[in-house]
Amino acid sequence: MGADATSSTSTDLAALERLYRSEYERTVRLARLLTNDHHVAEELAQEAFVRVAPRIEAADNPAAYLRTVTVNLCRDHGRRVSTARRHPDPPAAMDHAPPLPRDVEEVWMAVQALTPARRDALVLRYWADLPTAEVARLLDVRPATARSLIRRGLASLQEVLSDVDR
Repeated sequence: MGADATSSTSTDLAALERLYRSEYERTVRLARLLTNDHHVAEELAQEAFVRVAPRIEAADNPAAYLRTVTVNLCRDHGRRVSTARRHPDPPAAMDHAPPLPRDVEEVWMAVQALTPARRDALVLRYWADLPTAEVARLLDVRPATARSLIRRGLASLQEVLSDVDR
């Protein structure tokens, strides 16, 4: 291995380490919101970093690229889960997350009851604080469709949560 390859590798590793330190927790939280499973979220976040690593120096915005990879991995996971539901295996162990406060649990349950497209749009728009155009790009839909998913998701949440308050 020549001197150029060694310096390139160390630069790649340093860039990856900076990205990991600044984005790991946010990436896990994003994946958790999109998959509803903390353990899966951690695995998908790790996989996203592995996939970003060889291309980190070429990426104009490594954090945005990481987010795109994470969303795509979560969507792939969702498709696999959907297929598994159609062809079920024996029940798996339950996720043992700590209990949420009652008001947070109600909102969380309402968000999880949304269609995957609406949930993903709301998570990307409001949790990840992405503009609608970026939400549309990540979900591979038109901006008008992203706006519609967000608007309908909020309306569904408002309807469900207003029923809870009664």
